[in-house]
Amino acid sequence: MLKSELLDRVGEDAYRFCADPNCRVVYCTEGAGACFTTDDLRVRVGLKENDDPIPLCYCFGFDEHHAREEIARTGRCSLAQRISALIKQGMCACPERNPSGTCCLGEVNKAIERLLAARTGTGQPG
Repeated sequence: MLKSELLDRVGEDAYRFCADPNCRVVYCTEGAGACFTTDDLRVRVGLKENDDPIPLCYCFGFDEHHAREEIARTGRCSLAQRISALIKQGMCACPERNPSGTCCLGEVNKAIERLLAARTGTGQPG
């Protein structure tokens, strides 16, 4: 995920992913090793972004715009189901493509719930 010019800064220590949306650090070691921020990556980290395009699914290229557009058009969003179907077909590569190294479905579902709640203005989905 790192920009090529930063690869020589990677140490032997194990890096952890920071999932705090208010923190610009993406990867850091427990010790005094290097930390890498959103500016150091080749891809945008969706849960740390506020401006479009906000990535949701790194394997299939879905972002919040896709979810907002479907919600505006239909009042619902099928992205999670579409992604699940593609995963069942063996087409995902989350460990390689998602900066967190994990499946995107949890974050996709959270984003959809937030967008549905914002649409209704109630703070509750639907």
